[in-house]
Amino acid sequence: MSTDPTPRDPTVARAGIRDSEAQRLLGLLPSGVLPGRATRWVADGVDDPSVLALAEASTTTDDDREALLARAATDLGLGFDSVREARAHHGQKVVESMTASSAPNDALGFSNSFTDTIEESVRDSIARLFKPRG
Repeated sequence: MSTDPTPRDPTVARAGIRDSEAQRLLGLLPSGVLPGRATRWVADGVDDPSVLALAEASTTTDDDREALLARAATDLGLGFDSVREARAHHGQKVVESMTASSAPNDALGFSNSFTDTIEESVRDSIARLFKPRG
């Protein structure tokens, strides 16, 4: 995610919401990034109650943040009818990024972010399974 605060076009934010929803459905989205992404989507001009709530959801649970993303995607007409459709969308985005002129640099970044995503997903799963006693 870009840290540049300059607003982009709302269509860019809508594409980001759809991409994030695909990643969520595929288990590839560490939900800890959602409040930051939502803050960016709001800055880009998305005015949706679920996105606004998600932008302020830094203290809620992962499941709550993911539910807000799912609701925003549905409310904005950016959801998927099936996991298969989400997988096709995500695959298309990966192929587009790998065939862009910046592909050599993007490939390394994609590899690192994919590894980080898997690692965070595994840690999240372990934390959910083995909750602290006390």
